[in-house]
Amino acid sequence: MEHLIKKITEWIFVCQEKFYAKKYEKHLRNVKYSINNSTTKTHTQAGIKLTLNSKTEQNKKKLDKEVKEIVTKNLKTPNSLLDYIEENGTKVYKIPYAKKLLAFVGEQEGFITPITGINALVLNIVLEKKLSFKTAPMFVISTGQINIYNMAHQFHKWYGYRMGLPGFDDEAQEKFKKIFDYEIDANVQLLSYEEILSLKEAIHRDIEAIDFVMKLAKENEGAKKAFKNIKDGSDGANI
Repeated sequence: MEHLIKKITEWIFVCQEKFYAKKYEKHLRNVKYSINNSTTKTHTQAGIKLTLNSKTEQNKKKLDKEVKEIVTKNLKTPNSLLDYIEENGTKVYKIPYAKKLLAFVGEQEGFITPITGINALVLNIVLEKKLSFKTAPMFVISTGQINIYNMAHQFHKWYGYRMGLPGFDDEAQEKFKKIFDYEIDANVQLLSYEEILSLKEAIHRDIEAIDFVMKLAKENEGAKKAFKNIKDGSDGANI
């Protein structure tokens, strides 16, 4: 059963990655304004030019290396990752009604970047017991067993946010979440060039997190041991 759960988890991430690739190719197929070389990335359109040096690529490699070290040490104790997150300044909420609450505000379990508006107010009232139309970054998950691979996916994104990688700014994340709610193709003319680039960066960050989890599962021979306390796929296992 443990081996089956591991295979099912890997299959979910493979399907998710394929879905993202197809979805984003459709929505952003007309947004190709970049040229690359080994050290820099230059994007141009309508007289606007943005050059990114290799620092971002270096940080991405550093991200994978550091996250892999941390997650590998805690494959059997995923709750330790939550402790690590809190120790580094991000509040963690582990509540039984997490799925319903987050569905109500249009979010998913795991790492939630800062949001604004009425949904932020709801989260602040319920979780923080305060009135505010902007949230701080937070981790919200259900109670119960933690799926180490889902947790690693969210941990990777949280770590990238803390490192300041592009694509985690508030506007980019807002548009990234809305990509499933409407056809961006029909609205692409409403986006500025900078907004398009930041949206593409947000997409890259999420796919990179999925790639990280897939590699982790394949490389770690003892990964299935992380599921020894999970009897089946419906026993409350979450993030």
